[in-house]
Amino acid sequence: MKTLFLIIVLTMLGAAFVVTYLVNKEQRSMNRLGGTFIKLIQKFDSWQMMR
Repeated sequence: MKTLFLIIVLTMLGAAFVVTYLVNKEQRSMNRLGGTFIKLIQKFDSWQMMR
């Protein structure tokens, strides 16, 4: 009974770590995408100024 409980707890902790890792990875990729979008907007603004 104790081993079953221990296995379940370890499995839940492992799943929590995996979910946390995936969420952090997704946030990093979204930040990178946002930075690229901001750079494109800045380039477009500078192009509009030169025109």
